[in-house]
Amino acid sequence: MNLFSLASTITSVISPLQPAILRRMTGTELAADYSTTPLYEDIPVMIDIQPAPAALLQFTGDITQQGESRTVFMQGSAHTLNRPLQTGGDALLFEGSEWLVTKILEQWGANEWCRLIVTRQTPSQQSTS
Repeated sequence: MNLFSLASTITSVISPLQPAILRRMTGTELAADYSTTPLYEDIPVMIDIQPAPAALLQFTGDITQQGESRTVFMQGSAHTLNRPLQTGGDALLFEGSEWLVTKILEQWGANEWCRLIVTRQTPSQQSTS
């Protein structure tokens, strides 16, 4: 049973799914000068974007973090930076910006769904006029 699709059918009346790109880090490339360049795979996804309330940020220890955060529900999985497991650095591209996956609040299998906290990394490319 695909719970994400079932739930999004009901919640899309209030908060419709929006297209985004999951930029999944696949590794790094080592240059001759020993500098590294991250390598990414871009995957189109549909996400439900919600505000990240102060109570949730306080609960996760990010209340003092500077920046703009959102809570995102997404079918599939994403990874935060995890050096021992050598995973992470994933980001989502939406609202004209790149949003780093900074916390995984819930993750239900690789192909089910997840709830993430993302933090804006780049300013919006959209016109403000």
